[in-house]
Amino acid sequence: MTSQPTRTSIRGSLRNIGRFMEGVRECAAAAEAGRRPSRQALSAIGIDADAYYSIGTGR
Repeated sequence: MTSQPTRTSIRGSLRNIGRFMEGVRECAAAAEAGRRPSRQALSAIGIDADAYYSIGTGR
């Protein structure tokens, strides 16, 4: 017997998708404006902020 997804897991999934999309939007807006995206936005889309910020610095 296969268990059915619960409302909680569906809500959690939708919340995670929303956070991801908000992170993508913020990162794209920052890139277009020539700014650095926030650590929170980078984290939401699965990018390590320290690694991102060190690009081009030779670290």
